[in-house]
Amino acid sequence: MGYNIHLRFPENISTEPIVCNLTRKFDLDFNISKAQISSGREGYLILELLCSREQANQAKKYLEEQGIHVSDLAQSIIRDEKICIECGACTAICPTAALYMDKNRHLAFDVDKCVVCTRCIKLCPVNAIKADIGSVNE
Repeated sequence: MGYNIHLRFPENISTEPIVCNLTRKFDLDFNISKAQISSGREGYLILELLCSREQANQAKKYLEEQGIHVSDLAQSIIRDEKICIECGACTAICPTAALYMDKNRHLAFDVDKCVVCTRCIKLCPVNAIKADIGSVNE
């Protein structure tokens, strides 16, 4: 399973091999979604940890012990079909076409294609799309 987390590195450790050590120590895989790290400056990293919930909890604890601020990010997107007006606005911004209009012009959502970028949440005029944080600590 994947767990999306946001890491904020203090400037004094922004160039340390923390993520490399993390993968070795907890035997997990990861994807980097976004990063901005410069020597001597505060940095951030958005990671998808590909591991069990137990490994993710251990990894978060390790990162926090290293002085890194860790926050959970959305784990999945939920579309409330009861309040959705099927306007299709979200389809224009969805980078993976997880949200699309089917052949009958009804809004469809392919959960497997969704990368949880959350762009659709901000764009939905009736707030029918929400983020499921699905905290690692649940």
